[in-house]
Amino acid sequence: MTAIDFAKGHGTGNDFIIVPDPADRLELGAAQVAALCDRHRGIGADGLLRVAPSEQGEAKWFMDYRNADGSIAEMCGNGVRVFARYLLEQGMADGDRIPVDTRAGVKTVSVTRDGLSVDMGPAEFGPESQTTVEGATWTGRAVSMGNPHLVCRLEDEERLDALDLHRQPRYDTVLFPEGINVEFVVGTAPRVRMRVHERGVGETLSCGTGACAVGAVALRHAGTPTGTCEVAVPGGTLTVTVTDRTVHLAGPAVIVAEGTARL
Repeated sequence: MTAIDFAKGHGTGNDFIIVPDPADRLELGAAQVAALCDRHRGIGADGLLRVAPSEQGEAKWFMDYRNADGSIAEMCGNGVRVFARYLLEQGMADGDRIPVDTRAGVKTVSVTRDGLSVDMGPAEFGPESQTTVEGATWTGRAVSMGNPHLVCRLEDEERLDALDLHRQPRYDTVLFPEGINVEFVVGTAPRVRMRVHERGVGETLSCGTGACAVGAVALRHAGTPTGTCEVAVPGGTLTVTVTDRTVHLAGPAVIVAEGTARL
């Protein structure tokens, strides 16, 4: 039996296990990640962040992100902010700007008065597509934030509250061959509210890349494609700022525990 050190952190309730691996020697299989993320038989988390050395010159550390089911994901907006918080608290990074290598490229996290903000890169808008939950079908906008999203507007808050998002909503597997994160949103910019089903996880209290996708779509729908939009999620509030070149995601990121786990 192997023992590993870990920390636990979250950003607006989107929680992660952080595993330091500065020598890049730890091989975690999908089943091991899923066991660690199990909320009843493991530590419990929406995903796992392995801290590995980066091969990029501008970033010292690579965020090896896995979903709760052990599958690999390209990017995680809350995860990269929690990852940077861990680096700062462990003395593995310093200053007010921390570059982090991810599968979606190097993301720069900035220390702010209220938490951590990350430059997520531009939102890439795709075509309209449909999703189905419990027999009801909605049309949404495909958005890539380094990972795939489908943003669907609902008529009212009661409909949003009534959604059962425990199971993956149906989607176009041809358009989204790697799976999809589906966001349901009500309200208009500069403040909207959303719920999300994350691929490989289920419904989560928050999704950083999803909030970015929702904020970008909400601002477009309001006729102001740039600006700031507050996105209320079940776990709190995230602030999304869209410019001509990029999208910034800001919010809290905290480390809540450290310990040793057995594989």
